[in-house]
Amino acid sequence: MNKRERFALAAVFALLAAGVTLVMVQAKAEAPAPAVQEQEPLNCSECHQDFQMEWASGAHSSATNDPIFAQAWADQGQPGACMVCHVTGYDPGTGTWEQDGVACTACHNPVPTNHPEEPMPVQDTTELCGQCHSDARFGWQEWQTSTHYQRGMDCTVCHDPHSASLKNVEGLEAQGPSGLCVNCHRDYNMDFPYSNHAMAGLNCVDCHLRHFGSSGGRTIHTMPDHSFTASLTSCTSCHDREMHGPTDAATGAEITTQAVVPATNGALAEEPAPVSPYGFAGLAGLLGLAGGMVLAPWLERAYRKLSQKEKSS
Repeated sequence: MNKRERFALAAVFALLAAGVTLVMVQAKAEAPAPAVQEQEPLNCSECHQDFQMEWASGAHSSATNDPIFAQAWADQGQPGACMVCHVTGYDPGTGTWEQDGVACTACHNPVPTNHPEEPMPVQDTTELCGQCHSDARFGWQEWQTSTHYQRGMDCTVCHDPHSASLKNVEGLEAQGPSGLCVNCHRDYNMDFPYSNHAMAGLNCVDCHLRHFGSSGGRTIHTMPDHSFTASLTSCTSCHDREMHGPTDAATGAEITTQAVVPATNGALAEEPAPVSPYGFAGLAGLLGLAGGMVLAPWLERAYRKLSQKEKSS
């Protein structure tokens, strides 16, 4: 068998391998997806009226219908990316969703098929909240630098997950949000009532959660600095004229500080494009060609032996 004949035999192997691979890949791609059994939507309020009432009065319930969000969403051309966090069960392929707002199944998922016999799963981790409250606009990086985060505290220690508001500490309601601070940091609170800050009507959050109060002028997608660090900005918001002369007051008020945060790769990888079945077929063809060239001498010998046996018989 000369080289031309060997190459022809290898080409037959290549075409056979490519054809079989192409048929298999296309058959797999065209196979219907397994049917998903649709369940009737749960009416959680039938059993959990207290939680339903808290949720209905909170920010999660109005995440879709909040007028500030609705206006900002319309001004940006109603991008679908916003709905990933502002609705529950958003489908980017159809632009539809299961329920307005951040509903029960956004945090209690997957739903057991035999609920209520089997309890709903509870996800109350910081990572779950971080799926929406994640980027710099929400203060996620500042939160990661805080001692609270480093000691394993999660969001639900201070925030009620159903009402999406701060919890109240019994007996410390008069102190508002600072009651949560006092409940854990009673040693610091022993001296604070006698300070000039306390006499001026300030409390913990005025310095450790700047821009918390109504005078902070917060806009959408912003939240207080959750590093809980009383920074230079906290001081200059009240004491700018005491630190500098009248001509430098404006400059002093603009001083900002930035916490050093370890660099993290938070960008999501793009969805890989599907591989063409012809690519698989081409690769199989090359392997078949190489295999045919290697097997050609053995096939030739086998053919000769069969021919000799037939002649002798």
